Amino acid sequence: MLAAVIICDTSEPAEHQQPGSVAGPHRAPWAAAEVLGQAPVARVAENLKRACDSAAVVVNGASRASAVMTESATVDHAGRSLANYRRQGFNFVLVVRCGAYVEIDVGEMLSFHQHQGCEVTRAFTDEEPLDVWLADTSAMQDQTPLLSALLSTRTAMFRSREYANPLQSPHDFRRLVLDGFQGRCGFRPQGAEIKPGIWVCEGAKIEHSARVVPPAFIGRNVQISDECLITRGSNIESNSHVDFGTVVEDSSILSNTYVGIGLDLSHSIVDGRNLLNLQHTVNLEITDPVVMRENVLTGRDYRIRTSIENDRNVLSSAE
Repeated sequence: MLAAVIICDTSEPAEHQQPGSVAGPHRAPWAAAEVLGQAPVARVAENLKRACDSAAVVVNGASRASAVMTESATVDHAGRSLANYRRQGFNFVLVVRCGAYVEIDVGEMLSFHQHQGCEVTRAFTDEEPLDVWLADTSAMQDQTPLLSALLSTRTAMFRSREYANPLQSPHDFRRLVLDGFQGRCGFRPQGAEIKPGIWVCEGAKIEHSARVVPPAFIGRNVQISDECLITRGSNIESNSHVDFGTVVEDSSILSNTYVGIGLDLSHSIVDGRNLLNLQHTVNLEITDPVVMRENVLTGRDYRIRTSIENDRNVLSSAE
């Protein structure tokens, strides 16, 4: 039997590479930011839940699993999940650390691993190693943190031909959006495709005089005011508001963001009052709340989407 352990945290990834993060201080990594309706880390968890016999998601010191839950913040939760799976008779465990968004052919990787004779197999793309390992559960020692054990063990190299995006930079983030629109990966927009190339989620309100040009994504409870133009691969994530007459071109408006009246945004990522222009590599903090701000909403549909631990989709994906 095959289990999966998905490790989702904001500390340094393997090999001490700094994770990419949403604009502004103390924000979540890109893998935790909502994009096309759902955080990449949640998509990875859902994919592995379908491909494996059981899955556990370890989130910033807490773990939820289909078979076990551990809550102490003082233990190696990934290692605890592995130990529980071993006791339940699982022969193999797939470990994925989510800084990147990766799609893995689990069956192909398992077959490769079984023929190599190594205790651990690591996935690689043509460019670099991925934080994806497949290991014999019997080979992992309980006393050693799971990631340390994987990194210190001789591994077979599995060449993955599936889609992978490192999500280490804003450009990577925007590429994931465009790849999702174009069907170059399994990361498809949430919601209903109301017209070819235009996806709209539940609760979104688009005024009659606003124009949305494909490909484009309008998230849950988003408001697009009169005379706005959303165009050229733009995505407006949940609980955001684009106000009267504003143009959003080739840009991402992250969740819970208000964008003011009569603006012209292009080649940018906006997160609350933080604006990152990718064309000119300029990161601005907008201090005037009339121009840009965090869109603070109330009510039963409001959910903060800027951290892994508050993303219910991540936490529920292994249940």
